Amino acid sequence: MNAPPALAAAPPRYALRMWLFFAGYFLFGGISIPFFPVWLDARGLSDVEIATIVAVPGLLRVFLTPFAGMFADRAPNRRFAAICFTAPAAAIFILGWWTESFLPLLVIVALSFTTWGLALPVGEALALTGMRRFGLDYGRMRMGGSVSYIVANLGAGAILAILHADAIFWLLVGALAVTAVTAFGLPVTLPTVRALDDAGRPARPPLWPALREPAFLVLIVVGGLIQASHAMLYSFGSLFWHRQGFGGVAIGAFWATAVICEILLFLWSGPLVRRLGPFGFLAFGGVAAIVRWLAFPLEPGFSGYLALQALHAFSFGAVYLGCQHAVARTVPEELTASAQGVMAMVTGLLMALSTLAAGPLYENLGGNAFALMAVLPAVALVVLALFRRAIGSEARAP
Repeated sequence: MNAPPALAAAPPRYALRMWLFFAGYFLFGGISIPFFPVWLDARGLSDVEIATIVAVPGLLRVFLTPFAGMFADRAPNRRFAAICFTAPAAAIFILGWWTESFLPLLVIVALSFTTWGLALPVGEALALTGMRRFGLDYGRMRMGGSVSYIVANLGAGAILAILHADAIFWLLVGALAVTAVTAFGLPVTLPTVRALDDAGRPARPPLWPALREPAFLVLIVVGGLIQASHAMLYSFGSLFWHRQGFGGVAIGAFWATAVICEILLFLWSGPLVRRLGPFGFLAFGGVAAIVRWLAFPLEPGFSGYLALQALHAFSFGAVYLGCQHAVARTVPEELTASAQGVMAMVTGLLMALSTLAAGPLYENLGGNAFALMAVLPAVALVVLALFRRAIGSEARAP
């Protein structure tokens, strides 16, 4: 019997180069998610305009990701595809410095942020190739993104505390440039290895069998609604804190706390999932989201917001884990990839729509708009409860 392809020698420093790519990629995310709305606000844009600019790239990625995947599969290699996405993103975004009106900024950001976002699936595919074909540790490669995201939160916050909000723009330009540079350093697998990796994938099954699973439909609705409730935070969290008088260091600490607690939950999630089950995790995450958003407008001070940000481990992390485990338990293995694609698309759409709604809500209600986000996880919990009751009724039926 021939040795499995996973025993083949990996290209030099494969794991390190993947670690650096994820670090470069999430360096941009760690700056843009907390502080990009602050820069847009400094440019004089309204809350509705800020929400629209933040929402449109996510909406475009929902529809363009499948086509980007086809391009990456047909490119000479995946490094080439990653460069084609990251380098234009940096070049396009620079044009934003000379633009102050809404529509030109919308076009520039939509093009730049969307193409940047399309590079992540390419990097994920290379990392999975390293895991499947060369026996590398996926988690360790992906950890580069978590580390750089936290460093970016804290570092950008410290810089913002010293410099004008315009510094955010150049930090973003630099982060996009770093992403492009790390894309040039991605490993290139031999054509034979890529052919083996592609041939080893199961054929993509049709989506309809997965969509007919009641448990999966509930999963899409519950998980998507709870995740979409974070739209107000992603769009206006930093602005809300800034208007309360918190400086860049404090705001960076708020965002970093959320990610650190999320990572800790991931590390310790095994026993909790076995005890609560995936739907228990979803329910726990929904309750945490309701508490978080209802308490957010109360302005509880620095320590209070650190505690609320720690709830991100549950309102986001527990929901994410619950969805993954629920897919594994409720969807046949041959439909898992299709189920993940449908779930990502629905969640992305709900997040984009929630972000668009966040603009007029925040403009008219200010910080009280955060409390309205609690409606989404509340609806999700009702759907989950009705589904569990229906399952119980079926189980008791003769």
